[in-house]
Amino acid sequence: MPYRGLGPPSPAPGDSEIELNTTYPVALGPGTEQEKRSGPPAGGLAPVVAFAQIAAAVDLICLLLAGWLWLNAQRVETCFTPLEARLIASGLAGLGWLAMLRLAPTRLGRLLDMPWAVADALLVPLFVGGSVAVVALPLAGPPYASALLLWPMAAVTLLLPCRIFLSGMARRGVKSGWLRRRIAIVGATEMSSQLIDRLNGKQNPETPDIVGIFDDRDAARRPSALSDVPVLGDIAYLSNLASEERLDLIVIALPLNRAIDILRSVQQVQWLTAEVVVLLDGANQAPQGTSRSAIAGQPVLELVRQPMAPGAIVAKAVMDYVLASVALIIVSPLLLAAMIAIRLEGPGPVLFRQPRIGRNGKIFQILKLRTLRYDPTDLGTRGVLSRDDRITRVGRFLRPTCIDELPQLINVLKGDMSMVGPRPHVAHMLVAGAPIEEVAPGYGARHRTKPGITGWAQVNGLSGTMTDTAFAIEVTAHDLAYLSEWSIWLDLRILARTAVVSLFGRKAFEAQSYEWRGL
Repeated sequence: MPYRGLGPPSPAPGDSEIELNTTYPVALGPGTEQEKRSGPPAGGLAPVVAFAQIAAAVDLICLLLAGWLWLNAQRVETCFTPLEARLIASGLAGLGWLAMLRLAPTRLGRLLDMPWAVADALLVPLFVGGSVAVVALPLAGPPYASALLLWPMAAVTLLLPCRIFLSGMARRGVKSGWLRRRIAIVGATEMSSQLIDRLNGKQNPETPDIVGIFDDRDAARRPSALSDVPVLGDIAYLSNLASEERLDLIVIALPLNRAIDILRSVQQVQWLTAEVVVLLDGANQAPQGTSRSAIAGQPVLELVRQPMAPGAIVAKAVMDYVLASVALIIVSPLLLAAMIAIRLEGPGPVLFRQPRIGRNGKIFQILKLRTLRYDPTDLGTRGVLSRDDRITRVGRFLRPTCIDELPQLINVLKGDMSMVGPRPHVAHMLVAGAPIEEVAPGYGARHRTKPGITGWAQVNGLSGTMTDTAFAIEVTAHDLAYLSEWSIWLDLRILARTAVVSLFGRKAFEAQSYEWRGL
């Protein structure tokens, strides 16, 4: 269950080397009792997102297979050396996939439209292959250009049946119900009623499951239902419901002149992985330059969106697994030496595990090398500062060099973490005596992506125990900036800067706040 700061906070304000077995009382809504749970359970991946990720992966596989077929063509063997052909095939597959992500994204609405699915499979490979052939024609000559044109033919041969199959699967999934978006509507208004009619209309191919309507007015002032959709409760109840059930989209159907109410609504649900939009209708007109989309043909203003498209999620996952595997092999001797040193120095486990908050609020066990003296009575009530007498001699070397963080490569391979992302924190973390959700606006949105071994905040000097409100706000601002500006290129920049920081050292204990640096 996604963590939302409900229940009693843990005393740990930062990293503490103990295992916590805490139960969290969770408010399940009006008229229900609180129940005890041993940590929030993981929320499942939304079927729509999972299907789009699978479709993006299928595109990539088709383009890689097209490159393999192209390599075995006789005309290719006569025009290019084996090394040249492999490099060209890899480049065409990468370029083709980037073009698919940009020009033909694997969104459910696009896959439901069979003509678009066919057009995407035909036009994008032809555009990429044709452009490369046109460039090669004056540089290398007609034989080489004609050899390059064999690649889009192979790509179309593989992509076309796959896209048709996926389009058919999407149609069947929506019709049977397992591939439908779960939508919650905020505001029992006439706008809500009109939206519901559009969503349930025959002209809308993507039939959704409308969970209900939520309105902050008291029960005496709000209707019991609109267009046969029940009004279930207020926004707090929506948040509680979302901790138990999956939500894909939250539509705020309120006039823009009620901006404060809209912002308050967003603040209450931003920790969710659902997208949040404001319905644009009548008097609601979004300013120019804002991010707009449409739902059932009706324009909406995007307030909270997924930080990564499905294809980008696949690309980031591939990068994570490749880099983590290579890095773990390289650092294995160093890890082994550090473990031996920890074992020889004194009693206690070599590794420590601690519950941290991951993507979707999922709780996972983070792995680190133990750098504090073993004390089973230590409840983790203190952060770790540079002059802390609990730090071992080995720990004073491991912490500044970040070697103690290397076991988190295993967390990456397990799928709990990413190489780059917001650093994972303990549940119910306190900052200056208050829950961090209360002192750092937007903090919950950090959980919309996997936490990382390193992040944008860390390479800007914002690392260490959070001891004051200003620092927590600045770290959160950097994390949210990373989410809004994410790209593979940004991840590579952060990894490069992390390597430089690791080589030349950093203060791992007391955070140093640098001025904001633009992305």
